[in-house]
Amino acid sequence: MTKCSFYDLFILLCLSLAIFCCLNVYFISHLQSTTLRRDGNESVHHTNSADTARKTHPSLETNARLVHKAIMHKATSLKPDFRNKNPKHASIKQKLVGCFRPKSYNSSNIWKMVNSWAKANEVFPSLDNRLGSVLEGLRTEPIISIKSSRRGTQLKLVLELPGSQYVLFKPNWYRREEIINGTVYSGKDRHNSEIVSFHLAAILNLRFTPIVVGRRISLRDHVEQADDELRRTMPVIENRQCVFGTCHYCKRSEPVCDDAETGRLEGAVLHTIPGKLVKYRSPWQRTYNSEVMAEWEKNDNYCSLVKQKLTLNVLLDLMDASIFDFLIQNGDRHHYETREDRLLLLDNGKGFGNPFIDHMDILAPLYQCCVLRRSTWNRLTLFSGGALTESLRTIDELDAVHPLLTEEHYHALERRLLYVYSTVELCKQKYGKKMFK
Repeated sequence: MTKCSFYDLFILLCLSLAIFCCLNVYFISHLQSTTLRRDGNESVHHTNSADTARKTHPSLETNARLVHKAIMHKATSLKPDFRNKNPKHASIKQKLVGCFRPKSYNSSNIWKMVNSWAKANEVFPSLDNRLGSVLEGLRTEPIISIKSSRRGTQLKLVLELPGSQYVLFKPNWYRREEIINGTVYSGKDRHNSEIVSFHLAAILNLRFTPIVVGRRISLRDHVEQADDELRRTMPVIENRQCVFGTCHYCKRSEPVCDDAETGRLEGAVLHTIPGKLVKYRSPWQRTYNSEVMAEWEKNDNYCSLVKQKLTLNVLLDLMDASIFDFLIQNGDRHHYETREDRLLLLDNGKGFGNPFIDHMDILAPLYQCCVLRRSTWNRLTLFSGGALTESLRTIDELDAVHPLLTEEHYHALERRLLYVYSTVELCKQKYGKKMFK
């Protein structure tokens, strides 16, 4: 090798290292969003719902691409610990499965017990075998009455169970393999997303979601239990009992109906969390307008503004929520509820719409603030290398309406977990262990 070619190679190497370092630094200083789609071995980049706005702000689009590349690049070079299965997860998995197994229950005190569990934002206890009894009660207790819920924008039924226990029923709208295209908030709620989100919350010890089970009910058999208002929205179509309900987006032209073969309607039953709940607008709410960008999409120092308005506990709750929402791909968290000044996640129906797209901007709270509970990080790393979906599959199979997800969705969960790891690792490069609280 000549002296000249050696210098050329040396200069090229230096330039490559400089570009790599700039990407990592730029990730922290410019925190924008983007999406990723994977088809086979190819990846295609997509911008999020602010596409049109970014066309008028090319620098924002460039920043988003750099952030995306930094996260993706870091994910490919993570330490083996993040890709290998942590053997310590096995005992936790075994205990969790034991908790979720259906068990007999005492109908006279089951609701008193479950309603006593909620403390701040811990909706259900950690590793409590009585959970299986509650799940069985939600699955099998007879329905006393039915009415339409006016809360929210989509069809939900309020079921009264014995003991004056009221629960929500979200019906099935989509086949498991159906892919929801469009924006991150497109489509109707997915009942299976509510169920899987509950399972995932238990695995990650982020126990701030409702307790949820899958259940099949017969609309035809319960017409007499429906109140007058709901009964007026329950037509019979092609010899199938249907319902379209009363809500903001409820339409006679869009009913759900009992299955033609089984005569039952599949859905998710959500236990109603007791206590006074207070609703707040999310600091990272979307504009839902492709031509208007939210402040968090434009302001590199947005987190400093958020920190002035929130307590540390709520801020850390929002970090947990951003990771949780990113894993399930729920980009529709426009509001959140609190109980005793702690965050709850009550609406998880917009998850698992498209396993081939990762909306990276759901992680914006984590990018922009770079703070996280040490306990959350420890739990995330406990379920590395496939342990997360291994545990989730086993728990999902215990539900009455399984399978709950396609293989593609399980693969997507593992891919997204690596992106969470890489995001935290990039934050650690700047802040070190100071980022953990």
